[in-house]
Amino acid sequence: MASRTFNQDQFHQNIKDHSHWIRLAYMLLFAVLLHVAGVVMWVICAVQFVFVLGTGRENENLRSLGKSLASFIHQALEFVSYNTERKPFPFSRWPEGVSELEPIEEAVIVDEPTAEDTHQSKPE
Repeated sequence: MASRTFNQDQFHQNIKDHSHWIRLAYMLLFAVLLHVAGVVMWVICAVQFVFVLGTGRENENLRSLGKSLASFIHQALEFVSYNTERKPFPFSRWPEGVSELEPIEEAVIVDEPTAEDTHQSKPE
């Protein structure tokens, strides 16, 4: 079984490497942007909920904005978790907000007749 041992020389060399510290600065920037994006996403969700209550339908513009913001959040999380080296907005284009989801259809509740409703009393 191969095990990795702590190499002090490699550690000291990594500490002196400026690219790691620059990456940390970007990660801190995206941590702040992720916090702001989370707050904005909750505002979008709340406004969309109120819009649906008032009109019975979702607002496509809010839906598109929510989709693009969710894509940004995903891209930023991919970067800060070292899953990609590609920096998201503002260092690349803002993600598209085109929704791949089908529109939400309104539910129609139909009362089914009960046995009592269908039972007709016979004339005596």
